[in-house]
Amino acid sequence: MTRTILGGATPSIGTSGSVNVSPPGDPDIAWGLRYSEIMIPTELGPAPAWHVPGDDTTWFIAIHGQNARRKATQKILPVVHRLGMPFLAITYRNDEGAPASPDGLIHLGDTEWRDLEAAVRTARDMGARRVVLYGTSMGGLVTGQFLARSPLADLVSGVIMDASPYDLERVSAWNAGRFGMPAFAGWLSSRVVEWRIGIDQDDLHLIHHPPAVKPPLLLFHTDADTQVPVQISRDLAAAGPRLNWDIQYEEFPGGDHTEAWNVDRQRYDRLVGDFLTPLAEPRTRDD
Repeated sequence: MTRTILGGATPSIGTSGSVNVSPPGDPDIAWGLRYSEIMIPTELGPAPAWHVPGDDTTWFIAIHGQNARRKATQKILPVVHRLGMPFLAITYRNDEGAPASPDGLIHLGDTEWRDLEAAVRTARDMGARRVVLYGTSMGGLVTGQFLARSPLADLVSGVIMDASPYDLERVSAWNAGRFGMPAFAGWLSSRVVEWRIGIDQDDLHLIHHPPAVKPPLLLFHTDADTQVPVQISRDLAAAGPRLNWDIQYEEFPGGDHTEAWNVDRQRYDRLVGDFLTPLAEPRTRDD
C-alpha cells in the first residue's frame, strides 16, 4: 500500500512514522467543503457540531470515539456529500468545547446518548425526516444506547459502526492479556469502572441487551485491531438472525483500531455508498 506524505517531504531511511487515521482539520481544510458550526442544545448546555449542508431529507450524524475528535468521523464525508445527505459531526459531554458532565467522567455511552438525542432532535427541527448514525469506537456504544433508550430512535433508517467495543468485559480481558496481565486484572478493571461511573457494563452489551430499534447495520472491523478484539464484531454479526437484526459485516485485513478506511479507502467508501444509497430520500420540490 502506498501513502502520500503530506507536505511532500522525503524522510530518510529508518525514520519512524504512523498512518493518520483521520483527515486533518475541518471539512473545508480536509475536503474543501463548505460547512458551518452550529450549537446543539444538550441538557448540559450547548455543544458544537460541524454541519455540512445537503439537499436530502435523510441526515447523516457522526459520533466519534473516546479521546477522539470530530475530525475522526469525517473520513467518509465525501461519500455522504456526493449522495446529498446533510452531514452533522457532533460533540458530546466532556469533549473540547462541549459541556462537562457533572462528575467530569466518560460514561461509555450510558449518558452520552442523550447528547446524540439532542443532535437528532436538532436535525429534525432543521428539516430531517430520517437520520443515519455513524459511530466509531465508543461512538458505537453511544449509538447503541440511543437506539435502546431514545423515543427518537424510530427516526433512524440505518446505522454504521466501526470497531464498536460493545462487549466491554471482553475488551478489558483482551487488553489485560495483551499487556501480560492475568484475566483477573481485566475483571477487576471492569469492576472499578462500574463502581466509579455507576453503570453495569453488561447493560451496554448489544447481544445480551439488543436495542429496541434495530435499523440495518453496516459493521466494520480490522482483524489486527489491538484495542478492541475483532471477535466481538464477528459475534455480533453471527447473532444478527437470532436478534432479528439485519447486519452486514465487513472485515478488513491489517490495520489497527478504526483503521479500516486507511487499509482500503476505496473498498470502505464503496461499501458506505452502497449502504447509504437506498436510504437517501431527496427533498421534493414541494418541500
